[in-house]
Amino acid sequence: MEPDRQIEIQLGHMCNNRCVFCVSGQRTAFGEAGPMAVAPILSRIRQARELGHRKITLLGGEPTLQPGFMEIIEETVNLGFEEIVIFTNGVKTARPEFVDAILATGGNFTWRISIQGATRESHERTTRKPGSFGRIVRTLENLQARGQRITVNMCVVTSNYEDVDRFPALLARHGASQLHLDLMRPLDAGQRTEEELRASMPSLEALAEPFRRMIAGFDEGFDVNLGNLPYCAAPDLAPWIHHDGERTETIAIDHDDQLSRPWNKYLVKRRDKLKPDTCRACVFDDRCSGVFEHHARFHGIDGLEPIDARTLQRLDPRGRLLGLWGAALLRESLGDGWTVRETSEQSARASRDGAWIELRPRGEGALARHESFSVFGDPGAHREALAAALAAISPPVHPLGDAPADAKLAAALRRLRARAPFGPLTWEALDVQPGRLELALRGPARERATFWLALEDGRPRGGYHVDGVATDALREGLGAALAALRGRPA
Repeated sequence: MEPDRQIEIQLGHMCNNRCVFCVSGQRTAFGEAGPMAVAPILSRIRQARELGHRKITLLGGEPTLQPGFMEIIEETVNLGFEEIVIFTNGVKTARPEFVDAILATGGNFTWRISIQGATRESHERTTRKPGSFGRIVRTLENLQARGQRITVNMCVVTSNYEDVDRFPALLARHGASQLHLDLMRPLDAGQRTEEELRASMPSLEALAEPFRRMIAGFDEGFDVNLGNLPYCAAPDLAPWIHHDGERTETIAIDHDDQLSRPWNKYLVKRRDKLKPDTCRACVFDDRCSGVFEHHARFHGIDGLEPIDARTLQRLDPRGRLLGLWGAALLRESLGDGWTVRETSEQSARASRDGAWIELRPRGEGALARHESFSVFGDPGAHREALAAALAAISPPVHPLGDAPADAKLAAALRRLRARAPFGPLTWEALDVQPGRLELALRGPARERATFWLALEDGRPRGGYHVDGVATDALREGLGAALAALRGRPA
């Protein structure tokens, strides 16, 4: 678990790259960025620790260029910060002895490496610094050899977005654990003309396909973040999109190279964005901070349409955002009188008069399972209403039903639920009677059968009867149900 209070401090604007999206390289080129006095920085770091901050990020410019960098590192270690993040462009850290000097302080470091393109060509087009990609690779090798945690950050601009699908191979080779791509923020770019900004900001439509290819290339579970991409630009990528982030206070450098007061990082970063009134109808409205005003001016916003819960459900077959669309669809299906809330990214809960259910991904012990989720909880007296609502949201694999009192019948029912569906049959209803269960099953041509399970001499026995003609689909499905009951392969 990451420390829950964190601060980041900008150690001046000096930088040895000239990135097209960043004020620091530009100010350095203009001769406006110089070394920072160490004492005020150390004072701010001590204040942050006294206020309870447990994680600190040191960034620039390029923080390692500051003459007092090692003194600052030693102080953060001595003050007991639980995590120290060094946000670097990988120039000085290409030297093994420099990395070793930092590690010798004994701190717990995370290295956030600024890789501004997944290939040499795109990185150096963006940094405008020949040889900078080679130094990045040596930095990655140095850190990997020393067992350090490596994360990667890239600012998305025209010069680097097209080959982001090369990141999975690069990062896997060097043991990185996270990649964060963030759309360029014009207010952070320095003194740029409208033509320069327009040339650096690709359309949102152009970004979607390279991002899809990139995410498909990563192993399941790799931590990928797409920062500030409006959800409606690529709703299928919603599980990887993030606006804002963890609560962070920032101490930045003003135009006169003075340290600012701490400010809320993500609140400030919303000030040059806009959201049309139509966004209120979007399921992502509370999560999305909108689109940069410059982007709207350069590319327009006509193609950015609100996303409804049904659309998101269809685009999210793995249920990564089940909590979001599940809560919205429960509200729609249950109506007034119910308390419905998103309990996590992957779960949503509905409750009323002591009855409650929670939608989660498939899991053991579910009361019901639908194509898009499993159902847990205690439906109480509202079982019928809940069953109807759940069926309206997603077709059932096995429906909501009472739990039998007998332990052997309950165990047999769990086996049936775990193995459902049964071939081509749909399990439509469950009827629980004393000492007996009945499963109503329907075939693809709407043919019907009832599978029953009863206690005979203390042991569960199963059988079935067919309404009408016993079709091949019914035979296949009922055979699968019997095999599930007996614990045999279907």
